[in-house]
Amino acid sequence: MKNTHILRFTFVAAALALLSPARGETMSVPSKEAPAFTFDIPSSWKPKADKDDESVEATAPEDRAYLSAWVAKGSDKEQNAKDLEETLRDSLKSVDKKDSQETIEVNGTKVVVMIGSGVDKRAGNKVQFRIAMFKVGPGYAGLVYIDYDNDTPESVMSEIRGIISSIKVVAKK
Repeated sequence: MKNTHILRFTFVAAALALLSPARGETMSVPSKEAPAFTFDIPSSWKPKADKDDESVEATAPEDRAYLSAWVAKGSDKEQNAKDLEETLRDSLKSVDKKDSQETIEVNGTKVVVMIGSGVDKRAGNKVQFRIAMFKVGPGYAGLVYIDYDNDTPESVMSEIRGIISSIKVVAKK
């Protein structure tokens, strides 16, 4: 009888552990002291805030995905396009011309998500990327860049979707 209870308890505890979401951290950009926006990221990605650069970077376990988030000064489309081109040039050897764009609403904020692909500069493999762009105030835009391997498991893709859906504009600069 005792063994049955222990076995049942062990099974329930294991099921709850698997069903509960991974513990995460709420990151603030450009800084915790004066956030323009926040987002949640799994602790396993080991997020780091860079106070000098006013950005956040993180890498998923086994280098399955890379994230960088920052605030761009200048909310005009030309300036943001230049900023994005620089980011893509820093991360990718080449960018495929086929990309898509969708506009979603996240926590009351209109977010434009660009989806594309290219070749990673460091590893040389084919990757996909997502760039979430949104206004954080007059003259400022929030940017979250994520690139990930073509064979990234669904669990990491779910985390990526969760990161984007957790974006919250805190203060209009």
